[in-house]
Amino acid sequence: MNGIGFDVLAREHVAVEAFDLAQVDKNLATLLDPAEHFRAASIVNAATRHDFIAGRVVQRLMAAQLLQVDPRALVADYNCPDCSASPLSSHGRPGYQLGGVPAPVSISFSRSHGWALAAMIPTAMIPIALIPRAMIPRAGIGLGIDVQHIPAVVFAGYDDVALSAAEKFSLAQLEPATQDQWRARTWARKEALAKVTGLGLRTDPRDIMAYPELEEAVTGTDAKTDVWDLAPGECGLPKDFAGAVALRVSGKI
Repeated sequence: MNGIGFDVLAREHVAVEAFDLAQVDKNLATLLDPAEHFRAASIVNAATRHDFIAGRVVQRLMAAQLLQVDPRALVADYNCPDCSASPLSSHGRPGYQLGGVPAPVSISFSRSHGWALAAMIPTAMIPIALIPRAMIPRAGIGLGIDVQHIPAVVFAGYDDVALSAAEKFSLAQLEPATQDQWRARTWARKEALAKVTGLGLRTDPRDIMAYPELEEAVTGTDAKTDVWDLAPGECGLPKDFAGAVALRVSGKI
């Protein structure tokens, strides 16, 4: 990659922010599109509905800031692989239309227990030197982020349903006091990697390699995926949360 490490692309060009959804001004809900309000109205639980609306607000504001546009100029444009095209599509991989065309930004968003993480990368900002020659001009960007509340992954049977054999071995080497944080971090990595494709967890989570260096893996030559942790307290996220970001540059996305 012209001597520039892939982690440089990941670390320098992905914007990541944490949000306390309880602090979002409810009056900003007027920024949202009819499809988003329609989706919110279908959510029965009041707290979940509040967090959904607050999450959509902060995601829109962050995207508008990155693109340097009025947030009202963005039209929600979500892509769900299970649903046919619809003007009311408001779920799936996040995105926006701007001026009638897809806004030049890749977005991923995650909520958990009143907090949210957003990751965005304005696609127009990717230096062409960071994209392998074979991927030009059809290069694409897959982005995933996930946040987990550490106590939420502490349940009987988690290791058997979520971890590969290599991951179980790695977990067993840790001090008991650090194992739950590792579990949450590992699950956040798996979710972030699953979101890179836009398909989510449609495969056995044990087959998603949260730590590729632990596994014997065969990867294609058309893509490069990087995944990294957000340390406790990073980006303003409380210390009882874990987060991870995954990024793939590929000619097939």
